[in-house]
Amino acid sequence: MMKNNKTKRVIYLRIFSSFLAIYLILMIAFSYFLISQQKQVAEMELQAYALQISAKVEDILKDNIDSNNHIIDISKVNEEFANESNYFNAEDTEIAVFTGDYKLLFHTNNYWKVSYSIDSDESGTFFTQYKFLNPKDWYSDEEIREIERYLYATPKAEKVGVLSGYTVGIRGFWVDNEMVIPEKITVTEMYAQEFDDNGNVVSSSGTHTDDIFYLSNYRNLEELPYFEHGSIIGENTGNPNNEKQNELRQLVTDHNYLKESLPQLWLIKPLSERINLLNYRFYQLWPYQSMTYSNDGQDGYSDFWIVSGRDVNLWEQCSSTLIFVWISCLIIFIIVALILSRQTYKTYKKHEELEKQRKEMTDALAHDLKTPLSIISGYAENLQENIQTEKREHYVAHIRTNIDRMDRIIRKMLELTKIESHSLEVKFEDISLNQSCNKIIHRYKQVCDERFISTHLEGNAIVKADRSLIERVIDNFFINAIDHMPKGGKIDIRIVDNTLEVYNSGSNIPEEKIDEIWLPFNKGDASRSNTKGTGLGLAISRTILELHNFTYGARNSEDGVIFWFKFR
Repeated sequence: MMKNNKTKRVIYLRIFSSFLAIYLILMIAFSYFLISQQKQVAEMELQAYALQISAKVEDILKDNIDSNNHIIDISKVNEEFANESNYFNAEDTEIAVFTGDYKLLFHTNNYWKVSYSIDSDESGTFFTQYKFLNPKDWYSDEEIREIERYLYATPKAEKVGVLSGYTVGIRGFWVDNEMVIPEKITVTEMYAQEFDDNGNVVSSSGTHTDDIFYLSNYRNLEELPYFEHGSIIGENTGNPNNEKQNELRQLVTDHNYLKESLPQLWLIKPLSERINLLNYRFYQLWPYQSMTYSNDGQDGYSDFWIVSGRDVNLWEQCSSTLIFVWISCLIIFIIVALILSRQTYKTYKKHEELEKQRKEMTDALAHDLKTPLSIISGYAENLQENIQTEKREHYVAHIRTNIDRMDRIIRKMLELTKIESHSLEVKFEDISLNQSCNKIIHRYKQVCDERFISTHLEGNAIVKADRSLIERVIDNFFINAIDHMPKGGKIDIRIVDNTLEVYNSGSNIPEEKIDEIWLPFNKGDASRSNTKGTGLGLAISRTILELHNFTYGARNSEDGVIFWFKFR
């Protein structure tokens, strides 16, 4: 038992280890492929985005440059960039626009965007203007963090009157070109007033107070234009003031890096740099309209340069697919490994059982051949030494009898081997079991009469099978019945419910041995072994029935044994 458990553990361990190694290799290869593909997708997405940005920059510049592509009014250009700043804001992305001599013209930044209304003419028409506010110029880092917490706060309101957010306004400010200089920033609490069907706040209200405010302490010495009211607008991509975003911003605004990247511009695809395991930073350089090259073809020139930078977390983009595939494949591999392990162990056990049967059959065959050989040897010695010459004919007869017995054993062994090797041609046809049984009963009528054995046949069925092989099975059952019953016994053959049963009166087979009688040279127990049979009849019957896919068996009755097979 311990040996079997150890063997089972070894089989399971080896198969699972092999499958685990294959699983890891395949999953690592798949993950590498998927991440590589996703990286290419990220590159193409940035290229497409850079083309859109380039088109927007061209749209802004076309009305603000002269025939030599020189900017006419820089303040107006900055104003238009500020008004279109929403277009340039994308998550984890930074944009920069340089002049042909690498001077920074515009870039996305961590400035706060300010909106305010101005009167366009005497008719009283107002329109919205956008400018930037650089918080670092007017507030401490702690104050900036506080204001941004209000600006990007998203409290969850579930009923009317509950805090739903904040508005950050400016009470008084000056405008210096595209920049705003605040006098005072105020924070107003907003409370939910109305919800949609999904429970989202669609309207809220609040009262302006000076409970939360921040002063800049600026003195207007330059006589800048002054406005009374404005609002700070939070970026829809989230707070731009974080370390990673600042690093990306520094990269796209670095004119030296731009110069270094020019020789690789012909590659078209973005330059990439791995930040950590699955985080990549992409850098896309795009010329304005067209680019010219120097005589040596090394340096490129454009009137303006448009730079796009983007940080991409490939794990966030691939994680759901990778997790699903890894877990799904792991489950499949475990199931397959378990099935294969069980099947391999069954094959091993079957092989072990066959080896055991082979040894037992060899021992039994040696034993069955040893007895007649010993008898032949003894009679042969008597004949050689002329002992009791008057019994010469008796010795010869016994020698011939034992030779015939050995011949039967060897023939039966060859027959069993032929059937088990499936080299025997099976010819299926419709046969009457009643006729076949009558044929067998008639064949052994003389033997039954001599031993006063009564026979009885009941029922009939037409079955598709090989006639000679099925009659061999019935013959073996019948001979087995004759060999294992006393004189005056009876044999009943019943064909009923798609089953053929052969009953013989006599001793029972021990229950623990009843499954072993189908093995070669196994006759159940000593009381049933004192016969002239070869011990191969039931083994041959078993092989024939399995060849026909018929179920079979034996069971004890009150005063005898029943052998049966089911043909449907």
